[in-house]
Amino acid sequence: MSPIREKFVKIIESLPYNIDEEIFKRDTKEILQEITQKYVDTYGVEDLTENDKECIRSLIGLQI
Repeated sequence: MSPIREKFVKIIESLPYNIDEEIFKRDTKEILQEITQKYVDTYGVEDLTENDKECIRSLIGLQI
């Protein structure tokens, strides 16, 4: 597994709820935005490609 993928898995595992249950209660985009924001807050974006950064910008509106 790639280091970035491993980091995302760690972020998902650290959520204060069970994502498998929460997905039925909330909008998927909202959950994805939350996970992405936690990733950026925890790990930053230095190890991401420009394409990854653009994806983050479009998802959470982050100026990076």
